[in-house]
Amino acid sequence: MKARQRVLIPFTHGHSGSALLRRAGEISASGDVELLVVSVLDTRSGFDADGPAGALPGDRAARLAPPEQKRLEHDLMRHGLDRAQATVIWGEPRTALSALIRSWRPDLVVCDGRTRHMLPARSDQEGPALMTIGRDGALARFAGLFFPQAQGHA
Repeated sequence: MKARQRVLIPFTHGHSGSALLRRAGEISASGDVELLVVSVLDTRSGFDADGPAGALPGDRAARLAPPEQKRLEHDLMRHGLDRAQATVIWGEPRTALSALIRSWRPDLVVCDGRTRHMLPARSDQEGPALMTIGRDGALARFAGLFFPQAQGHA
């Protein structure tokens, strides 16, 4: 009996996020797949001080996580991914995703150009397989005429 394939999808809201969720639906329909869609709240950005003591970035991210979780679950339901797991993590994106990849051990990571830069650096021999979804919008195709993607890049 074949084991379930584990697929991790780092997610951002917007057009590219919808493309990722459409692709996740295609992957989950093709077999016995366990999907984990993760939204990463980046705590590196500067936050304004909140009074004399200020607010730590992790504290602010902890307050933003529950509404982000609901938004993520809503997006999954809208794309017919009822069985997919949704989670929100925070911290520096590469570090947070690296820890998640080590602990959850996915077989495949599906990303796009926006989320690819959040993944930890890796060689071809280590870690899960990587599938990059291309931009398919009209403006992206038009931009591709002037700025073609270099060969051999993900």
